[in-house]
Amino acid sequence: MATSSSKRRTMHKVAESAPPPSYSAFFPGTTTTTGIPKHTVFYAIYPDEILQLNPYFITKAEYQELISSLHSIHLRILDIVSPYITDYIWQHEHFSLSISSSSNPNPNCPCSPETLPHFHGKTKYGENLEDEWFIVFLLFQVSRRIRNLTIRVWDSDGEFLLFESAEHLFILDSSNTKNRVFIRGGELHIVHDEILPSNAPLVEFLSGLARCGGVGAPYSADSSFKKMVSGYPERAQSNMHRVKVRVPVSVAKVLKHEPCLISLAVEGFCNRDSDSMKFVINMEKFQSGVGGTGKEELIRVSVRMSRAMYAKLAQQTFEAPECYPMPPRTDSSAYVEAMLGMKIACGFEMMYQQRRHEGMEVKGSTWEDFKESLKSSGYFQELLPKSRKYRRLLKNAQEYYTKISLFSMARYSFST
Repeated sequence: MATSSSKRRTMHKVAESAPPPSYSAFFPGTTTTTGIPKHTVFYAIYPDEILQLNPYFITKAEYQELISSLHSIHLRILDIVSPYITDYIWQHEHFSLSISSSSNPNPNCPCSPETLPHFHGKTKYGENLEDEWFIVFLLFQVSRRIRNLTIRVWDSDGEFLLFESAEHLFILDSSNTKNRVFIRGGELHIVHDEILPSNAPLVEFLSGLARCGGVGAPYSADSSFKKMVSGYPERAQSNMHRVKVRVPVSVAKVLKHEPCLISLAVEGFCNRDSDSMKFVINMEKFQSGVGGTGKEELIRVSVRMSRAMYAKLAQQTFEAPECYPMPPRTDSSAYVEAMLGMKIACGFEMMYQQRRHEGMEVKGSTWEDFKESLKSSGYFQELLPKSRKYRRLLKNAQEYYTKISLFSMARYSFST
């Protein structure tokens, strides 16, 4: 699938309007010429509730009620995707959603400046296109279960769902593909130029889809597209690979509690440079032993990762640091397992030390930080803390925080 996808992106590239200048600053060195991150899929979810309010004349009370409603919808979305992604190992970034609006813009949202509050997410998939199609599958599942949502999904190359169906859609070309393809009610919807011109505001497309359910894709295009997501969720699990490795005890503990952090280790190792290589000379974090007393024992563990990760890691040629306790080459089985484990340990060491030197040695947002952000966004609507409605909102927020934390990569969880 990766080969065909590469071909279609070469053939069907679409020029996207550049995002705000500040956007590329979040992803230095990893962007396209327009400032959009490479190998990244973006998704936006628009509940019908947002269409009932005038964004220019919305009252404070209406806005607070809307934000509260969006948090409830967010919880429902997490309930839907949770069974599919809890054990999934992402190549670079995980599926995530946050609220973006004109009054509380999300700096990571590359949507054109919009006044409409909506959910936005982005996931870097890198070399693993399976992550991108898995997200499309998740979005379709959400749209089947919550019928009053309209969803857009695109990537660094543009409207890739159209590219997959391009041979069936002669009426569309690179000049009129914006706001043409949506997901609603578990179906792909394509809005043709005769219905709305390409320069119409997004709210008109969303309103039309909400009123009449949209215009379904031609059968041939829809069936062609559905072949791309057939086989999920089983296909997502078949993309996983389990391998035996020998790693220091400290690394084994990290992977036991946060198996998803294998993505971070592989990324750190495969993207190493001369600066990060300095950190593995002494392996101060992951080869210091108990209380810094010396080399740690290597233990044999089973690690889950994507097949793309495994291939990338196995193909890398790398000599173990002198401080690393590799078994003798004569024990070929143990040596191969230790070689893979050494690469993982070095990846963790590089990422940990880089973040520590950059002043990023944090453990992520706490519940109190999250609660304060809700207060500032008007979620609690100035209610008294002991009121019944406040307690209900607080309970929902606590549930929300717990669930969203399940999908966090906890990228700094090994910083202590």
